[in-house]
Amino acid sequence: MTVSIVAEIPGAQRPGAEPKSASVKANHRLLAWSGVLGGAIGFAMAMSVLSTRPEQGNVAEAMIYGPLPVWLAVVMALLWGAVLPVISWRWHQVVDEHEREAYRDGAVAGFYVMGVGAPVWWLLARAGLLPPIDLATLYASFLIVSGLVWAWRKYR
Repeated sequence: MTVSIVAEIPGAQRPGAEPKSASVKANHRLLAWSGVLGGAIGFAMAMSVLSTRPEQGNVAEAMIYGPLPVWLAVVMALLWGAVLPVISWRWHQVVDEHEREAYRDGAVAGFYVMGVGAPVWWLLARAGLLPPIDLATLYASFLIVSGLVWAWRKYR
């Protein structure tokens, strides 16, 4: 039976593992807080919508377009509009140059989804070629494109 000396030294790193800098730890912590915030908002919305017992098969539609209690909408808007920007601002203070560039490129790609996609969709919808603009779909497209470009630039 072999015992690793590394396992016996408190705080020791695995062979080949580099210690994480304070900024990398802060980056990961802030991304985790963003995930917790998003998860809490999503969970609260889900519990609110599901408590109204939407029709069978319309749960997804109710999650996106269903009414919310005023108090919940105000709390979630404050979290999204006040807490998330603070987390984001702090994240921008700790990220390195490479991640900042990846984020910038993702944001630019997302801008083009909105800046080009929304008017094209709007014009074609006015001609009856597409359904009216759906803000949730447009927003999801923005997030997906931004996230994919960010991940591609960060991890390639």
